[in-house]
Amino acid sequence: MQIRKTTKQDQDTISKFIEENWGGEPLRVHNKKYYPSKMDGFVSYENNKITGFLIYEIRNKDCEIIVLEALEKYKGIGTKLVDKLKEFAKEQKCDRIFLMTTNDNLDAFRFYQKRNFTICGIHYNTMKEARKLKPSIPELGDYDIPLRDEIDLELKL
Repeated sequence: MQIRKTTKQDQDTISKFIEENWGGEPLRVHNKKYYPSKMDGFVSYENNKITGFLIYEIRNKDCEIIVLEALEKYKGIGTKLVDKLKEFAKEQKCDRIFLMTTNDNLDAFRFYQKRNFTICGIHYNTMKEARKLKPSIPELGDYDIPLRDEIDLELKL
């Protein structure tokens, strides 16, 4: 597996994945809209096929993960993408990497906490407001857990 920066050629693959799995673009994080297919990121690939991608945004000394997707779980793809971002964020003189996930995303909590991310904020009942901006956000999330809250995680560099 290799990792490289995203290119214009990756936009369709990323956009299609987000449409099929996340209800399409834009994504909404803390009342801000994001278009991941047009943002900076890294892709992992094998045999000229994308196996995962990580989309980020750097603001000041913060690096925010907007999307992390491994198209095949439990193969080390997500870990390698996060490691690449850590290396890049340090080069950019960032102080931390952070992200937002929702209260139902137990897989994300497991993944990030095993990689030394810690919970740094909880925003209660924000999904009600988010549905006004993006009605396709479901009432029930992963594992049929009611989708209500946004939870921030961070890794200090």
